Amino acid sequence: MPGGPAFAEGRNPMPSSKLRDKQIVACIAYMKKHHEGQIRKATGLPYYIHPLGVLELMEEAPFFFPTRDKLAALLHDIREDSPGFNWEDVVKQWGHYVAGAVCLLSKGKLGEQSPAIYFNMLRLAFPNVIAIKLLDRLQNTTDYNAMSDADWLLKYADETIEHVCPLIQIMVVNGANISGGYFTLGTWIEDRLMANLHGMRTRAYELKALAEG
Repeated sequence: MPGGPAFAEGRNPMPSSKLRDKQIVACIAYMKKHHEGQIRKATGLPYYIHPLGVLELMEEAPFFFPTRDKLAALLHDIREDSPGFNWEDVVKQWGHYVAGAVCLLSKGKLGEQSPAIYFNMLRLAFPNVIAIKLLDRLQNTTDYNAMSDADWLLKYADETIEHVCPLIQIMVVNGANISGGYFTLGTWIEDRLMANLHGMRTRAYELKALAEG
């Protein structure tokens, strides 16, 4: 379901013209509190801009995401990054579905040590949870022009091709009996993700060329 204009860092992440469910507004405040003081390494901007960016993509995408998926997207990094994270509080505030989705979307030590295991686990998730991970990666690949580590850019692009891109087809297949909208969503994500990956590789090669003089 199309939403507002595409998210771009440097713009107001909560445009005054955007109407959002009260739960989502409350969850934004909750998420910002848990990411307070955290900074995005690539841009130097507050970390909470990333979850907001994922929410913006959900609002822009040609697919209807219910409120509970938007809540899960906003909270997808708090287990990994928030010192004040508490499962009981997440369940109490946002419900079992959101807590379960956050659990599936959180890499933790397993995901850091073995990305293949983490992404294979995600293949078994509900299609909407897979969609959140895909939009998370889509948003994470938009900042490549602010990055200066060519090797990291190439490694991240390779990981995306190997582990994340196959999730698009899995989301579409797993969701086929639920809605034909997953195919449209998958195409929408793939087009944008491929464009970002091309930009990342180009940026990496440019940085290497500059380093070689």
